[in-house]
Amino acid sequence: MTHNVTLTLTRFSEPDDLLENVLAHLAAQRGATGEILFIEQSTGSPLEAAAVANDRWSVRTIRKRLPGLSAARNLSLAEATHDRVLFCDSDALADPGWASAMNDAFDGPDVAVVGSRILPHWTRRPPILAASHVVRDQLSLYDLGEDTIEARRVVGAGFGVDRSLFASEMYFDEDLGRRDGRLFGGEESDLCARVRAAGGRVIYAGQARVEHVIQPERHSTRWILKRLYYAGLGRATVKGQPSPSRKPGLADWLLLPVILPPYALGWLRGKYGG
Repeated sequence: MTHNVTLTLTRFSEPDDLLENVLAHLAAQRGATGEILFIEQSTGSPLEAAAVANDRWSVRTIRKRLPGLSAARNLSLAEATHDRVLFCDSDALADPGWASAMNDAFDGPDVAVVGSRILPHWTRRPPILAASHVVRDQLSLYDLGEDTIEARRVVGAGFGVDRSLFASEMYFDEDLGRRDGRLFGGEESDLCARVRAAGGRVIYAGQARVEHVIQPERHSTRWILKRLYYAGLGRATVKGQPSPSRKPGLADWLLLPVILPPYALGWLRGKYGG
């Protein structure tokens, strides 16, 4: 069965050339049709997103400054034309079959949330810390292989929801998620936990691939340690335990003295510091 979908992304401050590339990849999706909904938050000159429209994909832009990524995603859910809403980060390049593979995964019973396989698109030589599965999680990478399997959560660089299912849970907690200068997260995990508690299914679709562009500043040890701190803070805020996407490997254990302190500091602050 063919379903129309809404592909959506938001831009806070990302450069035009990166956004144009992301939009072009969305407009090149095959095996699915619908709309591209672009939430433009930049205060600079608006991007002409409509230039990528074609006979498969219409393009609609909403220009509005919002308090954070979760608010932008909630606006997308409210404004989307179609119930299947696929979220792509403004620095993620979707494979041409991404939307179609996501649609296929949604066709299972009670599937409310679907996550993508997210691979790195390095802009510099990968940092040593990126050998750790835990650090790769903080870079929004998510690789559980090529199969379609049940999952606990999804990762924000590429995922989707069917808002017609478990409608009362189809929102993002606006106390979570990234804001300007604050590398907070946890909003997707919170959504998945609520949907699963309500009886819905969360699926990882290994054939639905996106490449996450790892921008130069995210190769730095400073950025990675800051992101680990906020990851711990977010996990404690949603009252969860650390949950890496894969079992720790040798690199995780070797790098533990570097990656554990900032995460633990954020978790302790979130749990006990308010």
